[in-house]
Amino acid sequence: MSLRLDKKIYTFYPYVQGSRMIEKAIVKTVISEMNNFFMENDDCFSRTRDVFTARVQSFVLETKKYLEAAIIGEIGNNTFDHNFGFSSTHPIGVYCNVAYLRKYTVLADYGKGVRQSLLFVLPSIASDVEAVEIAFTRRVSGRSPEQRGNGLKFVSEAIQQNNWHLYFQSGSGSCSIDRNGIQFAEEAFPVVGCLAIIDFDGEK
Repeated sequence: MSLRLDKKIYTFYPYVQGSRMIEKAIVKTVISEMNNFFMENDDCFSRTRDVFTARVQSFVLETKKYLEAAIIGEIGNNTFDHNFGFSSTHPIGVYCNVAYLRKYTVLADYGKGVRQSLLFVLPSIASDVEAVEIAFTRRVSGRSPEQRGNGLKFVSEAIQQNNWHLYFQSGSGSCSIDRNGIQFAEEAFPVVGCLAIIDFDGEK
């Protein structure tokens, strides 16, 4: 179902009121740190794909959490596959902190974002919310004609099936995912690039 309010499109997937999503206070705190380039934890940045891949492999060796690592890798690798267009005033690469507040995994970059990445193949995209919805629900890639683009759908399905929790934002478009489905929204305060906050300790 889609609702048009003040020229903004909100699409709601099966979603149960009261679902346990990432807390708004956590999102606000992470975005504040993102706006300050994660200065207190800038050692979590991977400037190249090789460094990021090595960190994901180390995570697997230490934790044996293979599915979690696949999700982290999929989101982080999108920085280098689709989103690698950085302003000279922003850090290059992907920020990845698998122990944020000892509970969350945070990934972020300051690239061109989901909408700009998809406009090459879908020039009719009208908003950041629409772009995020397409990225998480359709098999589409900004690297056409390559037959790719199933990664974020995989992330969504894995999060729901394992009762984990994901908050994702690019520009002003966001989505929240748990076992009850996906909720898309337009946020008042946009981010540069992409941000993902994951809780891998969801209630079973």
